[in-house]
Amino acid sequence: MAKSLFDELIEKPQRETAGSDSSSRFDYQRSWAFCEMLRRHMQSADYLVAFEFHDDTVFLSPSDVPTNVEFFQVKTTKSAKPRKLSDLTARRKEANSILGKMFQNFDGMCSSHTIRVILVSNVAFEFADSSVSAKDISPAFRDKIKERLTSEIPKFSEANIDNLHFLVTGVSIESMNSYLHGEAMELFKTEFGEDHGLNVHSWVRLVQSEIVRKNNYDSDKVKTVGDLVSKKCIGKQAIDESLALISSQPKTLPNMALVFGELKEAGWSSQELMRLDKRMPQAAADYSDATNREVARIVLSLESLCQNGEIPLATFVSEAELSILPTLPAPYNDRAYLAALTVMVYHEEI
Repeated sequence: MAKSLFDELIEKPQRETAGSDSSSRFDYQRSWAFCEMLRRHMQSADYLVAFEFHDDTVFLSPSDVPTNVEFFQVKTTKSAKPRKLSDLTARRKEANSILGKMFQNFDGMCSSHTIRVILVSNVAFEFADSSVSAKDISPAFRDKIKERLTSEIPKFSEANIDNLHFLVTGVSIESMNSYLHGEAMELFKTEFGEDHGLNVHSWVRLVQSEIVRKNNYDSDKVKTVGDLVSKKCIGKQAIDESLALISSQPKTLPNMALVFGELKEAGWSSQELMRLDKRMPQAAADYSDATNREVARIVLSLESLCQNGEIPLATFVSEAELSILPTLPAPYNDRAYLAALTVMVYHEEI
């Protein structure tokens, strides 16, 4: 009887397990994997993701009895120069090259399973400005890969080159966190509509903490399929459940007609009022989120200014902008967002 893909992954010796011990260095690869999960979720694709197990990230599908596996190796650089193929095939003494290590993922895997290895880079490659399969790159570069891997891997199969892919994210190290939050916002719009009023940032932090926990679990302790799924993986079902949980949280907003009327009399323009209106759902969600410590601190500062609602709303909003806005970190240092949060505090204090 043929072994399942799960069984093959468990029995297959891992080429390295040190990544989980130094995982704090790899925020980019975890965030990229999260973004890839979001993209697949928006496509209604089924997936199960293993972190730091045989490779940086491993995507399996379908999630219950997978027959497809994708091994992702993520490389980043602060340089804008394209990656050279020679850097990917270079060996230090007898150690395997980057591509050589990736091709070890083919060992011990049944030919009936679909296997791909993907090298992810935040910058372009010298042979490709965008994502590409190795079978579609220039013959000169493809032949060089074949030549180097043939000399490096005793049982190298040229056919596996067709299952090698190069993925260019185009997202810098510094921009990845903002990019991730943007992708999460797109998912929430897809799932709940434009005016969902849900706390996207809090949800991202929740999933990130779970990814870190899975990532940091010692791969050497994984002995069974159950260990792999429960200790190292996150799948579509878990994301669905987290979205259902956050969408069930109650949200309340003040009477915005009254708010807009007072602020308009105080000199707020139509554009300013529209920006405020856009920020209200997120501010309401953040205000009611007991786990959001950043917003909790902002709320405490606002409450100290509010004087139990004894000052006019427009004055309260203005004073908050002058005294609190300059001290706020991203993503809360937005004038319209602070005004929306100020309205929420005022609504509760009066």
